[in-house]
Amino acid sequence: MIRIIRRHNLWLLGVLSAALYGMNLRLADALIHVGILDSMPAAIESYLIQIVPLSLIYFLAVWITARVQDAGKSLMLIVLFALLFRLPLIPLDPVLSSDVFRYLWEGKVQVVAEINPYVVPPADDRLTSFRDQAIYSHINRKEAPTVYPAGAQLFFALLYKVGVESPQGFKAVALAADALTLVLLLLILKELQLPPYRVIIYLWNPLLIYEFFWSGHVESFMLPPLLGFLYFFLRGHVMAAGAALGLATAIKLVPLFLLAAVPRGKRLKTLIPFVLVVGFAYLFYAEAGRRILGFLPTYFYDPYEIFNPGLVQLLLLWVAELLSFPVSSVRSVLFALLLGILIMLSRRFASSPADIIEKSYAVFAGYLLLIYPAFHPWYLCMLVPLLCLVPSRAWILFSLLLPFSYLKYLTDDGTMPLWITAAEFVPLYLLLIWERVSFAMASTGTPALARHSGEIGKTLLRESFERRLFRKPANP
Repeated sequence: MIRIIRRHNLWLLGVLSAALYGMNLRLADALIHVGILDSMPAAIESYLIQIVPLSLIYFLAVWITARVQDAGKSLMLIVLFALLFRLPLIPLDPVLSSDVFRYLWEGKVQVVAEINPYVVPPADDRLTSFRDQAIYSHINRKEAPTVYPAGAQLFFALLYKVGVESPQGFKAVALAADALTLVLLLLILKELQLPPYRVIIYLWNPLLIYEFFWSGHVESFMLPPLLGFLYFFLRGHVMAAGAALGLATAIKLVPLFLLAAVPRGKRLKTLIPFVLVVGFAYLFYAEAGRRILGFLPTYFYDPYEIFNPGLVQLLLLWVAELLSFPVSSVRSVLFALLLGILIMLSRRFASSPADIIEKSYAVFAGYLLLIYPAFHPWYLCMLVPLLCLVPSRAWILFSLLLPFSYLKYLTDDGTMPLWITAAEFVPLYLLLIWERVSFAMASTGTPALARHSGEIGKTLLRESFERRLFRKPANP
């Protein structure tokens, strides 16, 4: 009876979420109609009004599915509703970010004008004839060359060749990438003998849904090769894993750091295909020479790009200002800390192939905790699939708080209010500390033989960690 009630609760939560997504950000209209609001809020405010109830529903859904044992039927329900959540957003024009317009522009000028986007920015006079209201007028940094890696550029060009010329078309293709991400997640969960219903952490996450299927960020296309890297590695196909990691890095550079997660004896076999794939992608733009990184170096030094830094970053900035150090010193300290984390992880002994999962989670978590100059909401999307494998209450909650960073754009002086930063990052830091202590206690309670016996030890640790995360009783 309890299982039936919980399954019906999941149905109810899915229906409520589908109704909210189906309102196409018009929940504020309904609130005006019933007299709760007096006037139509700004687009960002409408988004937050919509995402708050969706976040509460999502948290409840994750909590419920952790207690449902009938994984097969729950999985079908989770996937069905996930599709219903995404479809209403695809026809909408992006508002929170204009990045997708840049993707479309760079794909078009590569194919039609045969222009190298690392050399020629959108404002260049040679591209005057391509300027239009539908795409060009929405592009940001018109005076700057591209910031996106070569793999992403090849993908933009390919999409234009097959007829993708609008944000809606781009997001429709992203739905196919999303399906591939789901398949790979299920394969990894099966390989690790973990319950398939964990995909709800990815599939129902409202931050990810809006960033991929309203804003249309390219990270949705980076996730399949990223998970392909993990799956191939678990299956023992090391060279295929290296090629997949190379493809993910060629789309977004951050997966490069996952090389630190590869065990010592397999690094060369991983690195060779990785370098070949990344190098092959950049060969198409080699004429750019020293400008091959485009806007990326400027991005790291331009104060205009600072967005939503964490409390650690704000503290370092305050110390640098107090001691009259250059702002670049903050960047150097953060990079040194990240490098230290990567070195520590690379030297950690790997007792089983499954260690690649926990190390990858640690790499991305460390990177996101030290990220600078900007922590845009969609940057977290690369970690969300890994939360299905290494559940973290801290990061799940943070994904629900991160959308409030958009309030920065509504302030009079364009600065982030400190209370928003504190509301985002204080719970994250405290919960991460709590999880770390809980995990250490679980490790201490596990017999030494089991802790060092490969797959058995890792399974025990993961089960103990999951019980602490979801308060799920251990099996008798």
